[in-house]
Amino acid sequence: MSSRILGIETEYGLLARTRSAGRSGRLSPAEAAQWLFRPIERENASSNVFLRNGGRLYLDVGAHPEYATAECRSVPDLLIQERAGDELVTRLAERAMAEARAEGHDIDLRLFKNNADSHGNSYGSHENFSVPRDLDLNRLVAALIPFLVTRQIICGSGQWAPDGLRISQRADHLHDLLSAATTRARPLINTRDEPLADPGLFRRLHVIAGDSNLSEPSAQLKLASTLLVLAEAERAAAGQPHRLPPIVLDDPARALRDTCRDPAAKLALVGGGSIRAVDVQRAHAEALGSDAEGTTERWLTVLDGIAADDLDGIAAEVEWATKQRLLERYAAKHRLAWSDRRLAALDLAFHDLGPSSNGPRGLFRLLERGGAVRGLTEPGDVERALTSPPADTRAALRSRLITQAHASGRDFSVDWVAFTVHDLPGNTGERTIRLEDPFAVTDQRVEELLESMRQGWTPPQHR
Repeated sequence: MSSRILGIETEYGLLARTRSAGRSGRLSPAEAAQWLFRPIERENASSNVFLRNGGRLYLDVGAHPEYATAECRSVPDLLIQERAGDELVTRLAERAMAEARAEGHDIDLRLFKNNADSHGNSYGSHENFSVPRDLDLNRLVAALIPFLVTRQIICGSGQWAPDGLRISQRADHLHDLLSAATTRARPLINTRDEPLADPGLFRRLHVIAGDSNLSEPSAQLKLASTLLVLAEAERAAAGQPHRLPPIVLDDPARALRDTCRDPAAKLALVGGGSIRAVDVQRAHAEALGSDAEGTTERWLTVLDGIAADDLDGIAAEVEWATKQRLLERYAAKHRLAWSDRRLAALDLAFHDLGPSSNGPRGLFRLLERGGAVRGLTEPGDVERALTSPPADTRAALRSRLITQAHASGRDFSVDWVAFTVHDLPGNTGERTIRLEDPFAVTDQRVEELLESMRQGWTPPQHR
C-alpha cells in the first residue's frame, strides 16, 4: 500500500450526431455535452456531481466530460477506479440516448478515451500524487524532469501522423516545465496550489504530461514507475542521498518532442554530450533496482523490446506499440501508404469507448476482449467500483455521507474536502464538516452527521 494518495482525472472526447426530423448531422460540442449530461442535470440540478463511489463527474472546459477518480492508495485500486470511470461515462451515454429516443430524438453519442482531436485540440489525463508540503517544489520537479520527458516511451498511447507514429498524443501540446496554466502553455506539471487536503501538511503534485491509457499494463507501468521515481525525487529535493541518475537535459521541451518521434532520439545534456531517450529510462530503472512489485523488472523488459525494435514482443503491453502494429497491418492488408488519412480514422476508432449495446465498438476494447492485449482489472471489481469507494481513504467517508444524504432526501453540497448539509432537522440547521486528512477512514464527526441526517425525516414525494 502506498504511503501517498493517488488519483487520475480523465477528459473524454465526445461526438454526437442526430437523425431527428428536421435536422441531420453532427451536433456542436456544447449540444453533445448537453445531451450527455441531461440525466445528471435533471437529478442533481448540476453537471458537476460527486458520486457514491467517491469520484467526481463533471463537464470541463471545451465541453469535455471529465471523471476524477476517488482517492486511492494503491495502483491496483486506481486502475479499477479509472476503468470504472470509463464505464460510468459510457453508461451515461447509453442512458442519455435511450431517454432521447423516448422523446422522439435520434441521438448517437460516442465517447473517446484519447487526448487530441482532428482540429489540433488537446485534452488531458492528469495524475495526482500527494507530497509533503515542506518540500521545495522546484527541486522536486527538477529531479523528475528527465524521467517525465522520456516516460512516454513506456506508456504513450500513440498517434498517427502522415510522417510516422507519434509515441504520445500530449507531447506536441506541452510547452513548459512548470506553469499554473492547463489550457495555455501547458506544462509537464501544473503548479496551481490546490492540495485538496490540509494545506499545512500536503501539496498535490499535478502531472499533466501523460496520455490517457486504454491499456491497463501501460497505465500500471506509468503509475508504478512514477511512484518509484517520485520517492527518490523527494529525497533529492530534501537534500538527502538518493538513487536518481545524474542526468540533466539541456532543452527538456525539445527533448519531449524528439522523444515523441523516436525513442532512440539523442537528447542533449547540460555541459555537453547526449543520451538516447530510451537510455534515460533505462538509467532510472537500473538505478532504482528491484522492487517488491516487480516494476523495474517489467520496465526493463519493455525497454529491451523498444531498444531492439521488437514491437511484436511488447505490443500486448505498450499501448503505442499496439497501435503501431495495428495500423501497419491494416495498411499492408489494404495496400495503403502510411500517409493515407484512412489510418487517421482507424486511429480514432482505436479509442472509441462506445457506447454499444452489442459489445465493444472501439478497436482497442475488441483487441482486449479477444486476448490480443492484456487486461489487469476484473469486471466484478470494476462493477463494484461504480458505486463503492476505496475502503482505505477519505473517499469512504465521503461516500457514506453522500449515500445517506440521498437516502434521507437532504439538501447538501460536497467537494473534495468539505461536506455541508443545509437542512438538518430541528434547530440544528446547516452544518459543515471538513475532511482534510485524505488518509482518514474514521471520523466521529461523520458518525454524528450521519445520525443527524437520519433523524426525523421523510423524503418529500417529489424526490
